[in-house]
Parts: sequence; structure tokens; C-alpha cells
Amino acid sequence: MSGPPNLLNDDGRASMATAIMMSHHAFRRDLAWFAVALKKIAEGDTSRMDAVREEWQRYRGALHGHHQVEDSAIFPDLRSQRASLEPTLDRLSAHHRSIDPMLEDGDRAFGELPKSDTATKIVAELRALLDEHLALEEAEVIPFLRGAREFPAPPDEAAAAMYADGFAWASHGIAPDVLERVSEMLPEILSSRLPDARAKFEERCERVWGSAKAGAARTSIPEL
Repeated sequence: MSGPPNLLNDDGRASMATAIMMSHHAFRRDLAWFAVALKKIAEGDTSRMDAVREEWQRYRGALHGHHQVEDSAIFPDLRSQRASLEPTLDRLSAHHRSIDPMLEDGDRAFGELPKSDTATKIVAELRALLDEHLALEEAEVIPFLRGAREFPAPPDEAAAAMYADGFAWASHGIAPDVLERVSEMLPEILSSRLPDARAKFEERCERVWGSAKAGAARTSIPEL
């Protein structure tokens, strides 16, 4: 079985496929970090409990929003162009519908901290489903997004700041040379904000996880 696809295209350039897989990397990375944080809470270390609870809300918002964009924009466009993808897209959308109630259960479970059994169970179940979901998407859908090599310019300053925060989150733990190629495809209004956004995200990691240490991945699989 082949490994996960490279973030960059075969020609070494970044594309919208790169950006989407960076989000996949972040979803996997954060679930692994949640598992570690919940273990510490279960062992009696509640010093970061409130920050972990807040981070769950950010995570579930990012994952739900990612799926909304796919269901409302990316998947319909692919359906109209690639009839062969119809069964795969149906399966991916079904995964989305299964994940939504898990996120709602997670809201309740993280609200119960420091009691962590339910949150730990939900994180494990979500990791298992996302592993299947993301692997399928990367194998069947990502190849058709390699040709899109421009990121649309944000409509205003507020949107640019929001996108920069999203890229800072997604890029944490990605190899520097990959990030250089990604920056080349971004409009200046967005790329100019990334250094400050990344610095703020590292501060957030220190607050939530106790460390901003990251790997240097070139695929969507985190180096933890």
C-alpha cells in the first residue's frame, strides 16, 4: 500500500490540494494532542484544563467549517466534472453527517472536565473515523485539486486576518520548504500576515498544550 500523498505537487509547487491537506494534517495533529492533554487531566493535572476546553471549541468549529465548504462548494463542483467520483463523494458526505453528532457529543464531554472518560472516548472514535475519511479523500479527491494553483484573494482586511489565522493553525508542523511554496501561491494581503499569525499561534500552543514543538511534515501525517 502506498503512503500518504506529498503536500506539494510533483513539480514541487503548491496547490489548493496542498492547502487542504495541510488542514488534514492539523486535524490529525490536534486530535493526538487532545488525547495527550486528556490523559494528563485524568491523572490530576488540571492546570491547562480551561485552555483545552476552549481549544476544543476552536477545533470543532474548524472541522465543521471545513466540511461545510466541501459539501457546499468543492464536492458539487467535482460532481459536475467527474461523474466517476460520485460514489466516493457520497461516502465522504456520509462521513460528514456522522461526524457532526460526534462534535456535539464532544461539546458536552469537554464541558464535563475534569471528568475525562467520555471526552477521551469521543476523541478516540473521532480519530478512527477521520483516519478513514481523510485517507479516502486524499486517495480519491486530492489528485483532482492539484491543478488549482492560486488562492483567491480575501475580500477585505477582516477576511485576510481570519484566513491568516487559519493558515497559521494548518501550517504548524509543516516542513519550512513546503511553507515557502505555499506562500508563493498566496496573495500578498494574506502572506504578509502569516509571520505574526504564526507567532500568535505558537503562543496559543504553549498556553493550551504546554509546548509549541512541531515536526517538519511533507505529507498530511504529523510528525509527533
